Amino acid sequence: MANGTIAFDTLQTSGQITGTAKSVDTDYVVNGSVKSWVNYDAISQVTHGSFNQSSLTDNGTGDFTTTYSNNLSGAQDKCIMFGIWNTTDNGSSDAAGDTRGPSGGNQRGAEASATSKVRYTAHYGATSGDNGALFDFEGNYCSTLGDLA
Repeated sequence: MANGTIAFDTLQTSGQITGTAKSVDTDYVVNGSVKSWVNYDAISQVTHGSFNQSSLTDNGTGDFTTTYSNNLSGAQDKCIMFGIWNTTDNGSSDAAGDTRGPSGGNQRGAEASATSKVRYTAHYGATSGDNGALFDFEGNYCSTLGDLA
């Protein structure tokens, strides 16, 4: 079987999709799509799914590094998005409560930005009587947008 190249500028449906968006410029597909994502369960230490991820390192409570299979073109020219899901004890863990500040995730500030990986933390918010802290959530989500090298 021979391998080859298909070159085109626009993707278009065969008419089976309803609505107005029936074609998309290939530049949008290349530049506007997620280049890496991971769904990590820090409680069970299991990756439930990933794309363009060669490894994940659990650095400690609420502290993770995901390494890309294919590097990005620049260390600064990217957008990292995070999400968490508090399912521990059906939502009644230390991270829950209507008096607690927001829980979330972010790129670790002490870690230099890199083309090959991102280090991120997951935390729960503070209350009036207790500081927030890093936390191992059952659902830790990290996505990267940017250009591949």
